[in-house]
Amino acid sequence: MFIYVGSLLMTGSSSADLKGILLKAENGDKGAQYRLAEMYAEAQGVDQDYLKASQWARKAADQGDAKAQYRLASIMYLGVDGQRRQPEALKLFLRSVAGLKVLAKEGDADAQSKLGILYARGIGVQKDLKQAAQLFEKSAKAGYAKAQTDLAGAYLMGRGVIRNPTTAGYWFEKAAKAGYGEAQIQLGLLHIQGIGCRQNVDSGLDWLKKAEVQRHPDYAKRARGLLSRLKSSPPKKGQDISVLEEQAQKGQLKAQLELAQRYEIGAGVKVDLSAVVEWLDAATGQGSANAGHRLGGMLMMGRGIEKNTRRAVRYWNLAARLGHGGAQVDYAVASAKGDGVSKNLTEAYYWMLIARRGTASEKQQKNLKALQGLITSDLKPDQILDGLKRSRKWKNPESPEVRAQIASAEYGDTKAQFAYGLAIKESQPIEALKWLRLAERGKVKDAAEQVGKLVGKLDKEQVERAKRMVERFKPLAP
Repeated sequence: MFIYVGSLLMTGSSSADLKGILLKAENGDKGAQYRLAEMYAEAQGVDQDYLKASQWARKAADQGDAKAQYRLASIMYLGVDGQRRQPEALKLFLRSVAGLKVLAKEGDADAQSKLGILYARGIGVQKDLKQAAQLFEKSAKAGYAKAQTDLAGAYLMGRGVIRNPTTAGYWFEKAAKAGYGEAQIQLGLLHIQGIGCRQNVDSGLDWLKKAEVQRHPDYAKRARGLLSRLKSSPPKKGQDISVLEEQAQKGQLKAQLELAQRYEIGAGVKVDLSAVVEWLDAATGQGSANAGHRLGGMLMMGRGIEKNTRRAVRYWNLAARLGHGGAQVDYAVASAKGDGVSKNLTEAYYWMLIARRGTASEKQQKNLKALQGLITSDLKPDQILDGLKRSRKWKNPESPEVRAQIASAEYGDTKAQFAYGLAIKESQPIEALKWLRLAERGKVKDAAEQVGKLVGKLDKEQVERAKRMVERFKPLAP
């Protein structure tokens, strides 16, 4: 098991009176002994000396100081004092747990940080990344730079928390401004690469230069190495986000989709789920099935936007009609369960058939077939036959123009509603009548005439059904 040295140490003030601390330590004060061990381990106001750190940590550890036990165990485990003694170190880590728990509960930020590492690594306790992140957060909020750095790392990698590189940058910056070398390095790299923030190479280099002059030799060495590599191979400038935003605002679908992705993962911008929703909605309005499916999922989970199952299912329905296989399955399941939409097994069966038709994977076919079996168990033979007939008429809208037309109809464009109604009047007459009536309500030319023609081909129940659909229709609004 490898434990990174930076994850086992702490930061603190370098202005302490070394002579005063040394005098107390020599007189047996375990707190002062522990403090000296930390100072020598972390090069806080003194040159780094793991041998002295080990000696002072052992004196305090022998007096039962849990934090000193942890410190001594970390030195022994890594062998930074010249000798690796891992079995003994693991026993010492285990001994430190009880004391660290007591101190952490009392609000000791240092103990919370150390206990968090043990939970993160599963040393002396059951591995629990969520518990580790919670301990890091308590310590970080108390202003402890080491914990701020570990919490940032958890957010950067998504360990025990939802991954968010922007939040990671926030905590790295706090620790970096407090002078913590590891945080300065990590923050510099985020700025240089544009991860969770706008790319800013100059700012990134400045943070690396701050780390380069750290008294802590490990941080200084790493920073020098990075600066040397960046000098010989300068970082590439990423895409101009301002240009991308301008393109998206002008309605370029590709730019809208890319911006949604960037805001979700923090690539060249800060993570902003409200911006993800905004650009996915814009892309859906232009006929992007993938955007509609993703937006439906965010609404269903309440991620970045207030949870709204009914609205989520509408986006899934739209994405399903635009040809997205995943949305077809999700809408079928929602229809079967009555989740966000009136329970309708006939509709669920219809979309499950369409989803199966577009799936090549043998495993997916097997799963969809099982779902289909659950749905059909409550259907009558004539309903199954009707679903089979209807599904055979369904065609995937392949052209961007047709997909944009379908989406625009859902967003309330009356001309698009008229055109879409005409396009599906043979394959889906009831649905077509809904769209033509909506176009008629919007006073679209020739809509009334087309409504009259289609009504003449349908029975009374079908006409009434289309009427109810019109009454329930509300345009998807941004």
